[in-house]
Amino acid sequence: MIIDIHSHIIPYVDDGADDWDIAIGLVKSAASQGVVAMVATPHILAENDYTIVEEKIIKNYVELKSRLKENNINVKIYLACEIYVQPDMSLDHQISTFNNNKTYFLAEMPMTEIPRFVAEKFFNFIMDGKIPIIAHPERNLGFQNRYDLAYEFVQRGALMQINASSLLGKYGNKARETAFSFISHNLAHFVASDGHNTERRTIRLKESYDLIASNYGELKARTLFFENPKIAVQGQKNIINEDPVPFDKKEKKSFWNKLKF
Repeated sequence: MIIDIHSHIIPYVDDGADDWDIAIGLVKSAASQGVVAMVATPHILAENDYTIVEEKIIKNYVELKSRLKENNINVKIYLACEIYVQPDMSLDHQISTFNNNKTYFLAEMPMTEIPRFVAEKFFNFIMDGKIPIIAHPERNLGFQNRYDLAYEFVQRGALMQINASSLLGKYGNKARETAFSFISHNLAHFVASDGHNTERRTIRLKESYDLIASNYGELKARTLFFENPKIAVQGQKNIINEDPVPFDKKEKKSFWNKLKF
């Protein structure tokens, strides 16, 4: 079983599903791969976006669930959003946290950097009992160039979500190497689809689950794809988090040569 905590399956609200057929196709594809639940996480790019699109997101979310039921697609759909980090970002909205549980939220950084304000912003959220899940850090140039920064964020209480397609090489060798390095150093807590459509940014969870299971064992795969996602959706505080392994600057990433593809 798999729970997908990052997807763009609600149509007409962001760059995800273009229409209802694609939305239903995405969830149907997920179901065929063993997905039992998904969190719909449309983009929120700025604080005032909530005023503009939250009502529409909720309306289309309700309709999506109804259409899935009509099509006998038995996947539970929860609601949240993928929040683009901003100095004024808040979580005082119905869709800010997973299933409105007031605890876990999905945060996206610019692909080219880690903004300076983010560490303090996340620290304040964590002190308030709100836990940031950093979306696809393996695709961020800041983390790619400074693995130790990922270690620091996790040490301070943030969590990391790897994209399934990164593990399969869709975003290039550097993103793939970074993703596996974070998993090997216990810095990854979730693997999710970030599925947008049925052609270019598809859902490839079963394929990546099998890849993790073959390299790290079934327990690790189940933790990343099911157990931790379940905990996050339910708003519990017992995320399975093995002690992060710090990076040795002289490390030659010997783990990379040991992986089975």
